[in-house]
Amino acid sequence: MGTKLSHTQLMIPVYINEKIVLDMLAIIEDGFSMVSQVNSSEQKESTKGQTGSVSASTSLLNKLLKIDLKGEISHTGNVGESENVSKEKVHTNVSLLSKFRTTLEKEKLLDTSSDISNMKIGSFIELEGELKKNPLIDYMEKIVSVLRMANIFSDEPELGNKKNVASQKKKENQTIKQIKDFSNELMHSGTVDFILDGSEGTIVLSAQEQYLSNDNISEILGGRFKVLGKVIAVCKDDSACIDLLRKTTLSILKDETLADIFSGFKSEDMQQFNLPELVTKIKGPAMIVIPIAIYA
Repeated sequence: MGTKLSHTQLMIPVYINEKIVLDMLAIIEDGFSMVSQVNSSEQKESTKGQTGSVSASTSLLNKLLKIDLKGEISHTGNVGESENVSKEKVHTNVSLLSKFRTTLEKEKLLDTSSDISNMKIGSFIELEGELKKNPLIDYMEKIVSVLRMANIFSDEPELGNKKNVASQKKKENQTIKQIKDFSNELMHSGTVDFILDGSEGTIVLSAQEQYLSNDNISEILGGRFKVLGKVIAVCKDDSACIDLLRKTTLSILKDETLADIFSGFKSEDMQQFNLPELVTKIKGPAMIVIPIAIYA
């Protein structure tokens, strides 16, 4: 009877950093192969139909992945004949991720607690919760939507006033472009922050866009997922914070200068809309995690 499977092993990733998974397995096994090969030879003892078992493996993954490559072959032939059988078994990124997680769990290297105050940098963690978009990006995208909506429902210009309206529209389009450029600046390095609010604090996931399933951020948002990752920064109390602008050139500016830049978004015109709070820093307790995988 085979090993009993758990729901955790049968994971469906929406994000998986394949490079980290393969690198970790290579460290564990002192080398790595994506393919295991099985070779067997069986001696026939009679001309009657024979059934024999096949069970052998030369793959270094056999020990790690606990793969039992067994089967049966049936044949007829003359006495003294032998038959060679060769099989290959290819491992997917998800199966390797599942086994890597199981290895961390067996070696007691996986922390599943949400106690940030006792968290250490370098720890492997697994947490569960609802993921949210970087609040700065979310805010900027909503501002763009508000400006576009205002253009759609604006009244037709009166005769003789079209030049002023055209000038105003040009200015609004320029504003939209600047806001979009700012949002792109937040992701210019190919990474994007996700927020996971836990009972003990906030977790900022510094994810790489290229490893998202179908390159689609929307698949992650709003759902409840588990996150496997490695802690790279910890703010144990509210005396420290995580700067959401840390990956941009705006991180070199003082708080007063940033307040002046963002003051335009807090005008009376903007207050009539149900916009989220403009957040540039996440106060502790909080931590930054490099996600290895996000899965259901």
